[in-house]
This record gives sequence, structure tokens and C-alpha cells, in this order.
Amino acid sequence: MKKTICIWTLIGLLALSASLAWAGGRIETIDISDGIPTPFPGTVVAKIKGIEWDIRTIPVNYSINTQFDPVPNPLGPPVLTLDQAREAIARGMQSWNDIPTSFIEMRLEGEVNKATPAGFDMIFEQTFITPPFFAAIASSASTSLITDVVFNDGDDIDGDGDSDVSSAIATAQDVDNDGDVEFPAGLYEAGTILDNDVQYNASLLRFTVDPADADTNSLSTDLEGVAAHELGHSHGLSHVLDNNTSKQDGTATTMFPFIDTGDPATELSIRTLNDDDIAWSSFLYPEGSASSGIAALQPGDLAFDSRYGIISGEAFQGAQGGIPLAGASVAAYKANGGKFVGSAYSGVTQLGFIPASGTLFVIDEEFNIPEGCFEIPIEPGRYDLRIEAVDGSPVSFASTNQTVLIGTFFNQGDFSEEYYNGAAEAAIEDDPGDSQAVVVNPGRESGGNDIVTNVVSPILEYGTLDFTGFINVPEGFLYAVAFPAPLIAAVDPGADGFALQAGLFETFVLDDSVPAQFAQTALCRCTINNDGTANIDLQHPLRREKNFLVQDSDFSTYFFDDPVDLGNQVASEIASGELENLCLVLEVGEEPFEGVSAQPPLIGLDFPADVPLTGRSFFSQDGGATWNPSQFNFRFSLQATDK
Repeated sequence: MKKTICIWTLIGLLALSASLAWAGGRIETIDISDGIPTPFPGTVVAKIKGIEWDIRTIPVNYSINTQFDPVPNPLGPPVLTLDQAREAIARGMQSWNDIPTSFIEMRLEGEVNKATPAGFDMIFEQTFITPPFFAAIASSASTSLITDVVFNDGDDIDGDGDSDVSSAIATAQDVDNDGDVEFPAGLYEAGTILDNDVQYNASLLRFTVDPADADTNSLSTDLEGVAAHELGHSHGLSHVLDNNTSKQDGTATTMFPFIDTGDPATELSIRTLNDDDIAWSSFLYPEGSASSGIAALQPGDLAFDSRYGIISGEAFQGAQGGIPLAGASVAAYKANGGKFVGSAYSGVTQLGFIPASGTLFVIDEEFNIPEGCFEIPIEPGRYDLRIEAVDGSPVSFASTNQTVLIGTFFNQGDFSEEYYNGAAEAAIEDDPGDSQAVVVNPGRESGGNDIVTNVVSPILEYGTLDFTGFINVPEGFLYAVAFPAPLIAAVDPGADGFALQAGLFETFVLDDSVPAQFAQTALCRCTINNDGTANIDLQHPLRREKNFLVQDSDFSTYFFDDPVDLGNQVASEIASGELENLCLVLEVGEEPFEGVSAQPPLIGLDFPADVPLTGRSFFSQDGGATWNPSQFNFRFSLQATDK
């Protein structure tokens, strides 16, 4: 039975971790219920669908594995008692249960004693036993249906010889007191979660429960925060790309796929759910969506429609002729430079499926990606939308969902970040940094926000990422990369002008809890001297931005004002011989630097083995009076579009 009706998924921290029309921030499975044949004999269409608990299985009753008491600790004492671990996990559950607009409810009331890892057995486990070679901090493993199924009284779902279905109950519970859960008889849709187990890797690191004990030891981490993250997966939420991307946000995002175990502030902050987490949990399990039962309004509840609206639209791949785009992250920010609030992955996707073998396969983009739709549940307000590729920086496509995997297979993630700018959306845009705000009202859908990714010409001179640096640089330290006039002029071979749109900087932080800012970024004229030093006119920049916020393990984009005017000016100065090079500059901010590392943001470095040393990366330690060449290529680039 398992082979034909259900599928197992695993997602977690630091490892791989109910609308059918859109792929949002959700873990996904396949749906073969319709039995639609593909052009290949013996195969059917497998629609991609998010997983979730059926309303009859809520509350979800977990059991803790009591095999270890105290919990193992590879670092030695102090250790956690099982009761301490139980309480921390229960608090992680409660953070989701307390959402007033979501009827999800998870409980930790039972016990099981097993010396083997968790599996598909209709026992929902919280366990500190993990499989061999398990390298993640923790994981959430779900088994879900891949087709609509009617379960009848006495059915054995997991194949262990014991009944897992009862017609005598209305909600899931352990009817026969044997430790596993029975489901009520009835119809269950594809995507329904049948079993979920959360595994904590106590052989890898020490779990703590006391905030004072969440020290800077990278082999120690806060159990409650890890539990909150994994339990988000347990009820259907996927990873998100955004983490600390606003000047007002000094905490980590709960569903970001990495945790900084050397930064106590990060570890403790993921205990508290973010706007995006709360919105998606509420979208999947909306309070007020029924007149009776757990989805009906109870004291303290708020109706989903009274608190949330929906932003929707469709994403298209401009460089591939405007076809639907799957797996792009569309994120919403408070208008005019505000904080990250919500996100979704674009795309309606499907695969081919061979029932005889359980094999999934792709056919072509037209079949596998029929639409590029997205929708974001979000509180009322005005928002800027930004689209970003899931390209491994900062998050791998492998740690998101099936829709992103399909888009990546067809190389749809090859595009630059940009903002939604209304009627100006096109494959060739002059100003991708311009944004048209989207207005959201409660209980309403703000639709038609279609985004076409921009076709750009990157101007860069570096190879692969080899190192990050530099640590221990003082405040006011300056980085710069020079771009020669011929390289810039090559963007416009027809001499009809170009839009110089953005500068990009690969940036990193050592403390995830710290919003990473440079004192300024600037685009300047510069010359390179015979001795290899440079003269950079930082006093008269072409463009400048103070307090430049950067991203973690990603390319941070500085969108230039008036890209067409800037391009015309640069082209004119190149033609007259006035401009020899353009320089992108970053300046380190003031000390003391925040965070336990007390380090400024870092940049990506290419050691010039794959790309020869260009002599065009420079640094200054005296406010820009002198610029010396670096032995590395700094991973900075320019972005332009030929008009």
C-alpha cells in the first residue's frame, strides 16, 4: 500500500531537509488522483501539491521517545533530562498553537520507548534517535498520500498488521491504546499527512534549554528554537530565503534553513515566529473557515479573513521568451524600504509518474510548468514585491520544495533580482529597482501582480568563491573594484545606449542575528596607475547610498537611480575619453561591530587561479586617500541592459 498511495519527505535544518493552484511556502508531494495520462503509455500526470494535516487529524498528538534519559550530549555534562527536553519541545509546539488566526494544534502527551529511528508506523514521534550517517541538526520526516483515498474501518495503512482506521471516532486518536494513532474512516485527499516524526541529532551537538546556556560554542544549540523550526515543517511549511533583510530586524527567521549555533541571539530568536510563518500557518489552517469544530472561532481566535488578504500574480522568465516561471521566490516588504513580511514560490507544476515503478520524470517546460502563479497571505498594508532566484545563495534549491526543483531542472533560476513595477514589467526593463506598491485589504485578493524577469548584461571579472574576508578590518575600511571603459561599452555594441542599473556585491555575516550594513556604497570614476595603485574619486560619486544594507551569503544589489540617464552619462564620458574606469566601492561601518564575533560584514573573494589576477580589486585603509591592489578578485559586478 505504501508504494502506491503515499510518499515520504524529509526536510530539516542544515540539510535536505491548501490550494493546488499555487506553490507557496510549502512542502510538497504529488497528486495522481485524476489519473490523467501523459503522452507516454503507462504513465499519468502527477500534479505537485502541498502537504497538510486533515482537519480530522488535529490536534496532532505526538509521543516523545523515552529511550534516552538524560538526552545524550557529545560534549559531556551538563545534560538535559527528558522532562527538560519534553518541556522545550512543547514550548516549540505552543508557539504555533498560539497563533490566533490558525487552528493548527500540536500536543506532546504520549510516550514511546524505541531503540530504532522513527519511521512510518502511525506514531508521531519526537525523538533523539537518528538514522546512521545522519548529518543534520534535526529533521522533520512526513509520509503523505499521493492520491485521494477512502479509508474504511479496520484498514491497515502502514502495513504492520494492526488496524489504523476506525469508524467509531470523529478525530484521530489512539483508540486501542497500543501507542499508534487511528484515523477516522472516510475520504482523505492527496497531500494529507499520515505520519510525521521530528528527529533531533543528539550525537552531533549539545541541546540546551536555558537561554544563558545558549553559548557561543558552535556544537551547542537551543532545543526550543530548533523544535519551532522543525514543527513548522511538520505541519507543511517549507524553508524561506529571507533572513535579516531589514534595518529594523535584528533577529533570524524561524523557517530559514540554517541556524548560527555560534550566535546565542540567533538561536533564541527563532523561538519567536515571524510574520511569514504566522501567515502561512494561518493560510493552511484558517480560523473561522468552518461553523463548528476546531476550525470554528473559539475565545481568543481571529478569523483569517479579518486579519489577512492575498497578494497574487504570475511570474514569467523574460530570458526564455516569457514562459511561466517556476520556483522563484517572490517576497513582500513593507513599502518604501521596510522589513520583510511574507513570501511564496512561484509556479503551478507537474511531473510524469509511472505507477508500476513509482518513478517520476520530466517531459518539457510546457508540460511540467503550465503556470507561474504565486500567492502570498499577508496582513493589510502597502508592499513592495521583489523576485529572486533560488540559486544556492543563500539557500539551495534542494532545501525548498518540488516546484523549485522543477524550475531549477529547466534552468529557470538564471535571472537577476528585481522589483515588481506594474505596467513597466517586461523582459527588457530600464529600471528594475523601481517599485510599484501593492495594496492589500483584509479578506480580499490583490491580483494581477505579474512579474517578468529582466534580461540583463552582467559586467564582472571574477571566478568562483574561494574565501570570504576580511576579518579584523577597522571602521572606514574601503573595498573597490574597477571596471574598464571597454568592458562597459561592450554592453551596447550598437551604440544606441544602455541603462546602467545596479551594482552587486557578494556579502556575508558572521552573526545571523545582526542586520549587516556597510557605511556606504558608491559608483565612482577611477584611474589605475602604472604602479598598480588606483585613484578613485570618492568625493564626486556618480551614485551613492549611505547605510547600505547587505544580505547574508548572497549577492546584495544596489539599484542605481535613473539608470538610463546614468548609462547615457557613462557612455558619453567613455566616448570622449574622460572615463577610463568605473569603480564600485563599499565602506565598512563604525565600530564597535555588533554580535558576538564583533566583526563587520564580509565580502566574497576569488583567489585568481581560475580567473587571472586582474589588478582591478583595491582596498584603502586611509579613507580613500590611497588605494592598493588586492591579491584577490573581489566578487563585485555591474548590471546593465542594452536598450
